[in-house]
Amino acid sequence: MKIGWVSSSLPYLPSRGGFRISGANLIQRLSRHHEIDLISILRDDDADHIAWTEKYCARLRAIPLRSRSLPARAVNFLSTYALGKQMVCRPELQAAVTSGFELRKWDVLHVEGGFVGGIVPAGLPLAKVLSVHDAEVLRAREMLNCKLTVRQRMDYTIRKFTESRYERLVYPRFERCVLFADRDCEFNRRLIPKAQFTVIPNGIDLDFYMPQPVQKEPHTLVFHGHLSYPPNVQAALEFANDVFPLIRSQLPDAMFHLVGAAPTPEIQELASREGIRLSANLPDLRSALCSAQVYVCPVRFGTGIKNKILEAMALSLPIVGYPGSTAGIDCISGEHLFVVKRPEEFAAQVMTLLRNADLGRRIAQAGRRLVEEKYSWDARALEYEQLYREVIAERRAANNGHALSGHMQQRTPIN
Repeated sequence: MKIGWVSSSLPYLPSRGGFRISGANLIQRLSRHHEIDLISILRDDDADHIAWTEKYCARLRAIPLRSRSLPARAVNFLSTYALGKQMVCRPELQAAVTSGFELRKWDVLHVEGGFVGGIVPAGLPLAKVLSVHDAEVLRAREMLNCKLTVRQRMDYTIRKFTESRYERLVYPRFERCVLFADRDCEFNRRLIPKAQFTVIPNGIDLDFYMPQPVQKEPHTLVFHGHLSYPPNVQAALEFANDVFPLIRSQLPDAMFHLVGAAPTPEIQELASREGIRLSANLPDLRSALCSAQVYVCPVRFGTGIKNKILEAMALSLPIVGYPGSTAGIDCISGEHLFVVKRPEEFAAQVMTLLRNADLGRRIAQAGRRLVEEKYSWDARALEYEQLYREVIAERRAANNGHALSGHMQQRTPIN
């Protein structure tokens, strides 16, 4: 089939950011059997990675995101809130989508990101799928449970109210809106009853996230993520303050290894404590993660699927985490990992894994099998193919119904 693809940022690999990673992995696999025309906004250093994207797309139209004046930002806010119409890059993107549809005769339009969802022409007579990943209003509520700066708290408070209106205006324009997790899906169904939602979980690159042949560091625990993201910062601080001391009281040489990008001053301060180590901004995290005996995930807040859990499973690490860490992942505590609720339980379960290597290996192997069976990007691409067929069929049926209705009205005699 011919797929028109609109993205809020350029998809390429390797990269950071959900819409880049998800879009790139899907395009890479879907392009094996389908023709993809990509229209993408360019942010940051996206222009440096166009060559990767061009390998998998039949056509690419890139639209640079330019800086905007304060009046332009104010107009965009009002238009977004009142009409659900983003003004950023609107003329260029709408023209690219309209001409692409008319010239290329796409079967379906895939839109990555609610931001560009508010730019795509609403009346386009084409089956449309919007991939938003997470429930943004729920995400704002979750973030407000974390320790935030005054500016961050103000930002998420505003988002909590403005996003709900924007989504009610934009999401019903699409045949389907895709989310990563059931919790997000149920939340959005209540928030936006006129839209149609479905769940397709995030995937994991199983070839890249292979267990690495590195020496295990005895009694070492590891946690990774973007270390300025508030839920990750809060998780690391809570583990260091409430859980790790309980482990060190039983195992004085235990080590807590923090791995990730852009650590905040609070995270950097943790590295001055005895038994805590920080590896910041590594070009490749895999060896650092695989050298640990146990992966710990004390994240309590957030939405969607925690990619860090899928990555740890793919790397064959035994995992202990709070329920918020595993939301959206079809896993069983005691089989694929261990889910605990209190710091005392967390410390006890970590100690059990440190003392029982065979149990750790069984759990780690089960986690790897789970992601192989359910979370490969090949499996995700197949789910999207099926979704495209469904919405195309629905659109055709609706068009035929409208045509039949119009024909009957023409034949109805006027008394």
